[in-house]
Amino acid sequence: MARGSQRPVTVHTIARHVGVSPAAVSTVLANRHEERRLAPATVERIRQAVRELGYVPNVAARRLRAHDPGVHSMDLGILTTFEAPLFLVSRTLRQVQRAVDARSAPDRRFSVSIDMFHAGRLRELPGLLSASRFNGVIISNTTPEDDAFLRSISLPYAVVVQGRRLANYSCVLETPGAGGCQAAEILRRAGCRQPVVLTPALLTETTADRAEAFVAALEATGGRATGRLVADGFTPASGAAAVRAHLATHPGCDGIFAVTDTLALGAYQAIKAAGRRVPADMAVIGVGDHEHGDFFDPPLTCVGPSYDRVVEEIVALLFRLMSRRRESPAEVFVPPEVTLRGST
Repeated sequence: MARGSQRPVTVHTIARHVGVSPAAVSTVLANRHEERRLAPATVERIRQAVRELGYVPNVAARRLRAHDPGVHSMDLGILTTFEAPLFLVSRTLRQVQRAVDARSAPDRRFSVSIDMFHAGRLRELPGLLSASRFNGVIISNTTPEDDAFLRSISLPYAVVVQGRRLANYSCVLETPGAGGCQAAEILRRAGCRQPVVLTPALLTETTADRAEAFVAALEATGGRATGRLVADGFTPASGAAAVRAHLATHPGCDGIFAVTDTLALGAYQAIKAAGRRVPADMAVIGVGDHEHGDFFDPPLTCVGPSYDRVVEEIVALLFRLMSRRRESPAEVFVPPEVTLRGST
């Protein structure tokens, strides 16, 4: 049955197409095939059929079975990692809730949930493939392992991926390379001769792109970065520890581009503890993903897209996908903005 057929694709349709039982199809859609020991080849055939036939769960029917026929209910999910900075998750939730409130009506309501998974283990999230809970989701802070998993499957509901480009998925992300290039130029103009880029050990596509673009931009203008300074995590404490250790062996370091603002906050502490001043002795740049960047001491110079605008674009795209006004995957790029403050 082709995607454009008038008859809906059901679990039974997929089962007949593959030559397996409906129970086997349901098991794969519920992402429980490993515990029930389905053969990997069978799992892949079922997933391929889901993609080819365009299976979409009948969420409306589930609502009718829930004895709420007069209200059109939609379930939205924010899927992110336990390792993601909580203030970013909170900002995303607030923006989604604003959009939901604006679209709610007596006969139309929404629920929003946050589902969290360990980095690299998105595939273990219960019900991910069945859409038993969602009409649409926002997926953020995935690792390369999670991205590879997403490329291998087709989720049967509206999906917008934040901060990375994935084939067959709609996404919203920072204009590739722009932020790192802008940070390099700011530090170059500030006279920095031995700048360093500060990253977490666990890189997302966005943070990796910022770091690579920064180093490449310095090299292209005849400058050099003293290397990549790697923190154990995303926290200010991990950023401070990394900068403290770096200054002990590279006392000439005079500039830092932190790919998250929490790492920049930690860098401040380490710089001041070493008896140095920001920006007189060391310039520091963040990316504007912390809503309190202007309360740093001194206020933090940032190069990055407006996080609120990123989430606004994500929410608008998600609702377009759920309303089926736009079927094909879309890419939305949000250019970074330069906010010059006291740290440079």
